[in-house]
Amino acid sequence: MKIQKSIFLYSLIALLLSGFLTSCSSDKETKEVEEEEGMTLEEEEYQLLEIGVQQLQPWASHWRKVENGFSTSDFVLDKKLSFDQLEWPEENYIDENSPFYPYLLPNPDGEGVVDIYSYKIVFPEQGGPFLNPDSEVIYFRNDGMRERLLFMGPSGGFEDAVWVTPNYLLVSGFFEEEEGVTPKLWLIDVENSILLSFKHPLKTTKYAKDGFLKEKLRKVDF
Repeated sequence: MKIQKSIFLYSLIALLLSGFLTSCSSDKETKEVEEEEGMTLEEEEYQLLEIGVQQLQPWASHWRKVENGFSTSDFVLDKKLSFDQLEWPEENYIDENSPFYPYLLPNPDGEGVVDIYSYKIVFPEQGGPFLNPDSEVIYFRNDGMRERLLFMGPSGGFEDAVWVTPNYLLVSGFFEEEEGVTPKLWLIDVENSILLSFKHPLKTTKYAKDGFLKEKLRKVDF
């Protein structure tokens, strides 16, 4: 908003100097800026959602392969709630030798990294890796703290994620309901500990819960 306001003020001064600003155009531009600044919080959150979804095209394409009728524009806000921080001292243990290292999500401002796969995929002492029925999204912060942002039991899973801004993380996944599996999105305000969950009308019995993970995690030998 500050950038838009600065652009408007710069344009206003330039037009005044050139002598081409009329009272009519001034009133119109002022109204437009006021309308922008008066944008509701919900509208801003949907903008963040739209920006994030555009960066999750592989995940959206995977869902379209399963159901042709899937569209990211059908997501609607389901719940908005604040959550207590669940954190404890622990440094990021995922180094360059880990198969999960390429999938870490660095915070754009360098405040830490997010991991959504190391809890889900288990490497036993013998045999190949297998999927943990539970899922979690972990934020390894640069202050040496490990924060759990999301957790889900066997009824669902987290599949992909992207930083929309340095403060907002968008996570995609699914949830199993009585009618079938439905896609889900979670928008997390990590600075203020606020979670928004978005639901979708699509429900299918054809969705393989490990399908997208095996498609994305090429460096993990399932």
